[in-house]
Amino acid sequence: MTLLKQETPISRELTTVRNRLRRFFEEPFALDLNLPFWDEKRMERLSWSPAVEAAETPTEYVITAELPGISPENVEIAMTEGMLTLRGTKQDERKVEDKKRAYHMWEREYGSFERSFRFPMDVDAEKVAAEFASGVLTVKVPKIEMAAPVVRTVPISKK
Repeated sequence: MTLLKQETPISRELTTVRNRLRRFFEEPFALDLNLPFWDEKRMERLSWSPAVEAAETPTEYVITAELPGISPENVEIAMTEGMLTLRGTKQDERKVEDKKRAYHMWEREYGSFERSFRFPMDVDAEKVAAEFASGVLTVKVPKIEMAAPVVRTVPISKK
């Protein structure tokens, strides 16, 4: 009986393609026209990206990102003009100088990531809060309470 999940090269490749397609459709045309088409930064973004959930309650938006193996010091959260950006780096743990260990399989992914989220309505950037627990980052972005629009009846004058 085998206790390890055996993953075939084909299923691994399909997972990689699925992740790249997900990132492709998250970015408009998946291109920054100011950068060369095949630059290292673009390839890095397409190769690894943490799984994220975005939810909404009546009072706030909640972004949850799975960041196992990343310390909070290696994560940056920025809020600019209604756009939340998560950046970070997951360091490769393999030791090149470790001659006593031979790797037979290496499926974990490493590198830098950046994810951005634009909110459909105004949010209170001063009250954005984040917490990191058990490898999961949770960012709460409060909505700005909008006053009900005032309806004013405009009189029509006769000429």
